[in-house]
This record gives sequence, C-alpha cells and structure tokens, in this order.
Amino acid sequence: MALEELGEESAPPNMVIAFKQLRQLYGEPLIPLKIGTSEHGAHTDMKTIEVGLDQMMLTILPNHHKVPKIYQDSAAFFVVGHEFGHITSHPGKNAGYWANGMRELPVEHMQRGKWFNVVSDIIVNWTVMTGTNIIIENQRKIVQPQMLAGWQASQFLRGCGNIRAHEELLSKKKVGDNRYCPAGGVRGEYDNPDETDKFKPSFNTPYWQRKQGQGRGEQYFPPTSHAVSNNLSDDYKTIKLLKSMDGLSKGKKYVVEATKTFDGVINTKEWVPIKEYKIEGKWINARYCGGVCPQCGSKATNTWDNWWGYMTKEQMDASVKQRGSWMYLGIQMFVFQWAAAYTTYFKYNKRASVKGAKEFLKDISHTMNLVMRGD
Repeated sequence: MALEELGEESAPPNMVIAFKQLRQLYGEPLIPLKIGTSEHGAHTDMKTIEVGLDQMMLTILPNHHKVPKIYQDSAAFFVVGHEFGHITSHPGKNAGYWANGMRELPVEHMQRGKWFNVVSDIIVNWTVMTGTNIIIENQRKIVQPQMLAGWQASQFLRGCGNIRAHEELLSKKKVGDNRYCPAGGVRGEYDNPDETDKFKPSFNTPYWQRKQGQGRGEQYFPPTSHAVSNNLSDDYKTIKLLKSMDGLSKGKKYVVEATKTFDGVINTKEWVPIKEYKIEGKWINARYCGGVCPQCGSKATNTWDNWWGYMTKEQMDASVKQRGSWMYLGIQMFVFQWAAAYTTYFKYNKRASVKGAKEFLKDISHTMNLVMRGD
C-alpha cells in the first residue's frame, strides 16, 4: 500500500476525532480522510480530504512543548476544518468552475492556479475562523473559538525538524522521552512492530507513531512572544539575528527582552503579529530575527516567518523568479486576514473594529514593503 492510499488509521487519534466531529458539523458525513505523500499543506478534490505530512505532524500532541492546551487541541480542528472549508465554501463546484475562474485572472498562465488557490484560501480561512459553515447552530459558539485558535497556531507555532539533533539529545537524556508507548510495552516501541525489533516500525505500524517523539518527528514550541510574556526560560526566548544592525551581529544568538505589537502593546499574551523585539536594550524589527529551537539550538521557524522573514533583495528576486509572482499575493494574504481578524476578534489600538483594522494595515505597511522588495 502506497502512502498516498493510507486512511485515517494512520493519523493521530485526536485528528481522527476532530475529523469525524467536523464531518457532522459541516454536513459532509461521507467525506473520507487520507494521509498523503505531500510534504507541505493539505488539499481536497471536493470528494476526499488529504492531509500532508507536515500538517499531520502538527497534530501529534506529545511533540508539543510548553504550548498552551487551547492551541494544541485546536491545531487538529483547523487543519481538517480548512479543507472542509474548501468543500462547504465552494459547494458543488467542479473542475470546470475552477478552470474558468483561473482563466479570468490577469496574471501569467502558469501562475493562475497558485493565485486562484491563494484567493480561495483567504475566503476559506475566514469562513472556518468564524464558524460560518457549521450547520449545527448550537455547536458554532463552541467550535468557532477552537478554529480561531487553530488558525493562530498554524501561523505561529515554531517547529524544529532537526531530527538527528533531537535523537542525540534523547540518547544523552537531555530531553524527556516523548516517543510512543504501546499498551503493555515500553516507550519507544510501536504497535505492529517489525518482527525482529519492537523499536522498529513495520509496514503495518500506524504512520503517526513513526513521527511521535524526539528523534522521530518535528518538535513544536510556542512563539517567542509567548515565551517572553510568560517568562519562560531563556532558551525559549532566544533568536538568531539574520542581519547585522545597531551594533548587533548577524548570525549571533540573543535573548529577547521584550516584544512589541504593531499597535505598540508590550509583551502581549495574544498570538498576534509582532513588530519588534527588544534586544540588548534596542528595538529590532522582528523579521530580522530567526527562530531558534529551545532544545537543540537549530533553526525553528513558523508559517509567518516563512513568508515574512528576512530575505535580501537578491534572494527575494530569485525566489519570485523560481516560484512565481503569486508569492506577493501570499504575503498580502496574511496581512488582510489579520485585518479581518482585528475587525472582529482581536483588539487593535484597544478596540476590535474596522477602524482598528485600517490602522493595522497602515502600521504594517512599512514592514510589508520591506518584505515585498526584499531588505
């Protein structure tokens, strides 16, 4: 059986539970779940929902460290909820609908699919975050906050994929052992293991078990802003400077002393976009600061930083040339999603309002200009 044919038995139990609950809440009881070969993201063909490896791993809760429960629990809901959103936000739409829509976009032919997908994602994320398409009315107020928190987690959770480094930490007992433990077995063994070694998976071992734990799967941590506002240990507050400035050196690691949002809130506890970090008494644009794994010290990044992190103009131009102009729309998508969220769910300049959202767009415009141009 190829990996792309694996079904819900290969997903973490909490993800399967979320999937089955959302099937009923969205009125799509016949949609099956698949675990796909795609390393990034998830997708639907309107008949099935396929979740890629990175999105599946995000829902393996033992791989989360010092992440608040609300963001842990919500990750699985948003991962599958987003794909249900594509089905329920565009009901009954066939391939012809999408092909005709793409042809109307005034961009280069080879990029139309990407552009159309980004536009669709903006619509879908909003319907999922607001619980708009949940058909069981008395469940909307319960599920909607989970979806909103899941959206935040999908943007700001830091992930470290240096599997070998974490395997070494485990072997030296410098981190706790969070590998899977089968009933009646010992930690590190698998269900349906290899016949000669219970610590080796077999073809029949649930795929998620192979990715649970130090040295096996990506490990997740809260954003730097959360670490600062909750006074976690310095290893959780450490960043790596990506550009020399104000007497601080590129490539050197620093401990963040404070954070500031785009509306000037110091050390916010909300998981929202951060404008600046205070390092050695100086306020530095957060996009020049790369995430660091609190456990192994390797790079630990998140979705926001992947899009908004520092690149030189040469790097940005090369990336756009290779990937396409749709990248610019992707960058803007994050901003306009947050503007929408600031109208309804989060306070900006002490109020959730359209006025606050417009102020956010103005305040972030300088940083967005740097991101779009590469600087």
